[in-house]
Amino acid sequence: MNKYFFSFTLAMLLAGGAQAKTWEVKPDGLGPYKVGARYENLGRTFGGLGAETLSADKSCRVAPSRRYPHLRVTFVRKVVARVDVAAGYRTDRGVAVGDPLAKLQRVYGEAVRPHPQNADWLMADTGDRELSIRYVMRGGRVAAIHAGKRAQLQTLAGCQ
Repeated sequence: MNKYFFSFTLAMLLAGGAQAKTWEVKPDGLGPYKVGARYENLGRTFGGLGAETLSADKSCRVAPSRRYPHLRVTFVRKVVARVDVAAGYRTDRGVAVGDPLAKLQRVYGEAVRPHPQNADWLMADTGDRELSIRYVMRGGRVAAIHAGKRAQLQTLAGCQ
């Protein structure tokens, strides 16, 4: 029985890793790291979460994924509100970290606009009033992609 359980568990882990390569960043998150997912669920699955940073009132926490090193998750009241991707994934429109500004402009057209308070951030209008994608730019290229609730995309840390 234990031999079968071990084989099944190993197969599930390998399948999850292969599946992660096909995950796309969307306004509602990445893979199982979706806006609305519970902290307790993600903390126990998908390799768990690393050491977290808590806001002063402890309502907001930011934690890296242990299994996916280029992924950070922001939780507000223990519910996913934002995901930050530093490498390894593309958006549903095919934009990845390292892509030039010209690609963003070609893909989004006038729907990509500078953030009013930070010239290095470009906000993509996705047609959703609550969710969005923010591209952090450095040297004319995408340095990071942040997706989730618009309120959490207004600050660098994600806690609003």
